[in-house]
Amino acid sequence: MSSVREVAELAGVSVGTVSRYLNGQQLKAANQAKIAAAIEQLDYKQNIIAKGLKNNQSFSIGLLMNSISSRFGAEVVSGIEQRVEQQGYSLLLSGFSDKPALIDQKIDYLMAHSIDGLIVFLAGEEWQGMERLAALDIPVVTINNPNQLRNVDSILIDDRASVAQVMQQIIDLGHQNIGMIAANQDDYVARERLAGAKQTMAAYPDRQLHVFEGDYSRTSGYRGAQALLAEGITALFVSNDSMAFGALTYLSENGIRIGQDLLFGHYDYADEHQFGQLPILSIQPPTEAIGLAAAKLLLDRLQNKTQSDGQTILMHHEINGLN
Repeated sequence: MSSVREVAELAGVSVGTVSRYLNGQQLKAANQAKIAAAIEQLDYKQNIIAKGLKNNQSFSIGLLMNSISSRFGAEVVSGIEQRVEQQGYSLLLSGFSDKPALIDQKIDYLMAHSIDGLIVFLAGEEWQGMERLAALDIPVVTINNPNQLRNVDSILIDDRASVAQVMQQIIDLGHQNIGMIAANQDDYVARERLAGAKQTMAAYPDRQLHVFEGDYSRTSGYRGAQALLAEGITALFVSNDSMAFGALTYLSENGIRIGQDLLFGHYDYADEHQFGQLPILSIQPPTEAIGLAAAKLLLDRLQNKTQSDGQTILMHHEINGLN
C-alpha cells in the first residue's frame, strides 16, 4: 500500500503539501494536478479511520431531507454528494417522509453517528424545532428554509423574483386574464412563488390573476386547469412540474392548443424534452449547483473551523422564454 511520502516523491512536492491537498486546502493548480496524477498512478488509498481518530472527525456529512423521490431532490443530493466525496467525506442520508414529528429523532440518529456537519433540506416550516440547529456543536446549512439562526447558514433560491419576471413577460404579451396553479401556502417556497406573481400583478390593476391552490400532485394540476379555464384565462402558469403535467393532460384531452389557444408556463425541473417542442415559458432551478453550493459552504466551515452568524446565499433560476 502506497504512503503519503511516496505520493510526495512522485509528485515532486513536500509531504506537507500532499497533506494539505488531502485535507481539501487550495494549492497551486500545477501542484494539485501533479498530486492527483501521483495518487492515481500509485492507487493511493487514504486511511480515513486513522485520520478521523487523529483529528477527532468522522469524515461524514449528515443530510436530513423529506424525500429523495423527486427529481429536484435527487439532483440536489447529487451535487452535495459530488462535492463532499471530492473532499474525502461520505454522505449519511436520513429522511422523514412527510412526518415532521420524526425530525428530532432523525437528528439524534445522525448525531449519534458522529457527523462532522449537517445539511437540512426541505425540513419546511412544519417543524417547530429549528432553533435546535443553532445549538448543535457542528456546522449546519439549510436549503430552501430561511432562518436567522447563529451557526446555521442558508441556501435560498430567487423564487419570488423569477415568478415576477415570468408574469411580466406574460403581461407584456398582452394577456388580461392570467391563471396560476399555486401550491399549498403552508409552504415557504409556495408562498414565495405566489408572492412573485402578485407582486407583478399589483402594478396592473386592469389585469386579473386567478389562483387555484393545488398540492403538488398531477391530479390538482388537472383540476386547477379545468377550474381556471372556466374563468376565461388566456395564460396559465403552474408552480411545479408535477402539477404542470396534470394541467397539460387536461388541455390535451380538451383540445386546447398551447401557444394558440393558451399561453402556458411551468415552474420546476422537468427536462425540456419532456414537454416536446411546445412553446412554453419555464423556470429551471439550478438543482445540482444548489447541492454543490450547500456542500461547499459546509466544507469551508469545517476546513476553516469557523463559527457563523448565519449567512445566506441566494441562487438564481434560469428563465426560458418563448421561442
